[in-house]
Amino acid sequence: MFFGKKDKDVRITDKQYKDLVGNMSKSERKEFDRKQKQLQREKDDDWLLGMLFLTDDSDDI
Repeated sequence: MFFGKKDKDVRITDKQYKDLVGNMSKSERKEFDRKQKQLQREKDDDWLLGMLFLTDDSDDI
């Protein structure tokens, strides 16, 4: 679960997630899930780029 900060990955239980999205309309939940997936992709991309730079630096040694 992400809340707008790329460096903050918050884990919640299934019950907490259900409580969080339970009062949302179908469109609000769809938008919430879309945003969570987008933030996850950005985090994964940042990690991959970091690994590429780390690999490039170690090749120079």
